[in-house]
Parts: sequence; C-alpha cells; structure tokens
Amino acid sequence: MAFVVLEALSDQGHSDAVTIFRGGPGAPVTPNVFFSAQGLGSDIRADRDILLVDHRGTGNSSPLYCDNPFPGGIPSRFETVFPLDHVDAWRDMLAQRTDLSQYTTPHAMDDLADVSAWLGYTRLNLNGGSYGTREAQVFVRRHPDRVRTVILNGVAPIDENVYLYHARDLQGALENMLEECEGQAQCQSAYPDVRRVLAEVLTVATEDPPRLVVGGASVDFGIGPLSYALRGLLYGQSGTVPARLYEARDGAWRALADYYLARQAWIGGAQGTPAGYHYSVLCAEDIDPLSWEDIARETAVTFMGDFLIAGYKQVCECWPSAKPPADYFTPVRSDKPTLMLSGARDPVTPVAGAEKVAANWPNSLHVIVPNGGHGQGGPCINRLMLQLIQTGTIEGIDSSCVSSPPPTRFEILGH
Repeated sequence: MAFVVLEALSDQGHSDAVTIFRGGPGAPVTPNVFFSAQGLGSDIRADRDILLVDHRGTGNSSPLYCDNPFPGGIPSRFETVFPLDHVDAWRDMLAQRTDLSQYTTPHAMDDLADVSAWLGYTRLNLNGGSYGTREAQVFVRRHPDRVRTVILNGVAPIDENVYLYHARDLQGALENMLEECEGQAQCQSAYPDVRRVLAEVLTVATEDPPRLVVGGASVDFGIGPLSYALRGLLYGQSGTVPARLYEARDGAWRALADYYLARQAWIGGAQGTPAGYHYSVLCAEDIDPLSWEDIARETAVTFMGDFLIAGYKQVCECWPSAKPPADYFTPVRSDKPTLMLSGARDPVTPVAGAEKVAANWPNSLHVIVPNGGHGQGGPCINRLMLQLIQTGTIEGIDSSCVSSPPPTRFEILGH
C-alpha cells in the first residue's frame, strides 16, 4: 500500500486527518501529492494532517494498468470504448500476477481503515468526488466510528447504478447547456439555431457517419463516439459544445473525433486511472447485476443508446470479479456532518443522486452549483469544505456565495 502524509503545519493535537477519494473508480491519489498540498490542502494543513492512500491496484500500489497495444489499432477504438481484444490480452497478463476478484470498494475501504489506525488516527474527514462518493459511503457503513465529517462532491447513490443512466443524464446535461446558450445574447446570436444543428449532427452521425483520418487511420465517426465526446466536454468544457456542433454541421468533424480519441486513450494508458482496477470494481458493483433487458430499456430513447453501457457489459462478461457483500446495494444511513455538492449540468452524477442520498443523511447540507459540471471547486466551494472540516458541523455554513455563479463562457467561432 502506498500512502503519503502531508503533516499539519502547526500541531494542535488533532487526532483526525483529512483523506481524499478521487473516484474513477481507480483514480490515483499519491501522484497528485503536490496538487493536494496547494489551495484548500494548504488551508487544511494549518492544523490537520492530510492522508493520501492509493487503493490496492491504483497509483503506486501495484497499479493494474492495461498499457499493452490495441491489437486492432485505432479503428477498433472507434467501434467501442473498450476493444475486447485489448481487454482479453491484458486480463490474461494481469491474471498471471494477481487475483482480479480481490479489488473492490469494500476491500479498499478496509485497507484505508487499517492504514489510518496504524498511523494513529482515531477518525477521518472523508472527501470524495464522483465515484469517490461511493467509496466514502462504503467507509461510513463499514467503519462509522472512524468517521468525523464527510464531503460528497458529485454524489453517486450506492443503491442506484449511475452507469446505466449515463445516456439519459447526458441528454439532461446537454439540455441545461442549450438553455443557457439561448439565454445569453452573445451565444444566442452566434448560434441562433443550435437545437436544429444538434439534431442535424446527431442524424448524420447515426445514419451516414463521416469517414475521417484520425491518428493516421481511416475511421467512421458515428453516434457512439460522438456521444462519448459530447459527454466528456460537458464534464467541464460545456462552453465549447455549440462551436463544435456548428463545425460538424459544416463538415469539420475532426476536433470532435480527436477529442474522442484522446479521451478514450485512458483505457490503454500507464497513467491516471488503471483500467484493470476500474473493470474489477465496476464489474462487481455496477455492471454484473445488470441484465441486457435493463440496458435496452434505459437507453432506448437516448441518442447515445447502449454504446457505453453495452461496452462495459461485454467487458464484464469476460472479466473475473467479486460478489459484493449482501448489504452492498442497501442505501447507507448516516448522521455524520456531511456537505454534498452537485452541478446542475453534471452528465454523470446529477442533482437527483445527491437528493436521494441526502434523504437518509439528516445531518447533511446539499449545495447545487446552477451551471456546474462534474465536480465542484473554486474559492467559494473551498471555503464551505474548510468550514466543515474545521468546525465538524454543518451549522452556520453559508452557501450563498454559489447562488449567482458567473455565466458559462461560450466559445464563439471566428473570435
């Protein structure tokens, strides 16, 4: 197990530390140690330690990267996010040195409890983002006495399969972006018929995908890769979406295709999220319980369709995975002081997820950033987080600073 302790700058006798879950699942923590020591981290360290732990199979804890070449090359990467020949090859290589069924969120949270106890911390202040909010919920359930406060940023309910609804939530986030563009004079003037253009681009990608040369290979850029690219842009670059749609309408699809290829590259990379860990966790805790009927029902009326979730299902049908504990999918109930953060334009963990969890966490405060994407930050949000950690209570937290965020800066073609 790899871990780093960022020690408090002045020791005031606290026996609790702040620990961070970066989601993914599988995003490493210790490689970002210098980033963690800046900004909010610097303020936290005024009187508390920060404990960074890489889960087994991630970061510097024997990471399960799938960095072998893609057997089918670039064309196979446009057919699916997860080329199965690549998955098969890396699964067989990983299986020679590890038991892939030993990588789950409960395993990781028990490891964290062991490490923190060994270091002498009596309690932890949990700060989880995206899938890290699932990890925090599991830690609260399995080790409640070791929890002081909780921050859930982009909340994924443990009893709801967020991956099943990615296609639906993509459309909700896109609609939110369109409404803001129509409400801004400059964006509306530059892109007066953005909804019609979106419909045209989706139709072309579905019925007559453009043939492009990307990365030196000739590929069809269809509705699946286009949807995955739009989903990625809505994470935090939603202001670029109208410009990319208008370019595609005019026959210039290359920017979207290049972005898709760059975003999909994490599957075969040796940095960031290790795909082997990602598959092991998601297969056990999200994908294996799904039926193909579930997938067909929930993606039927979406333009992304089953492109992403069916890709996961195909991977998991051939990936060794564990069986979660019997109570894993039961909603977690907690009275720990908790700050929940949501972005109204989040295509991955929408506002409704946090509202669902908050119903079982009576000592929680839910803050919504009106045009926020996936994961909230900035000076205002940092102040809210710091106040919770310093005081140990949600009482007195004033979230009015997020009520009027700056409007999205939309990219205007030709400017």
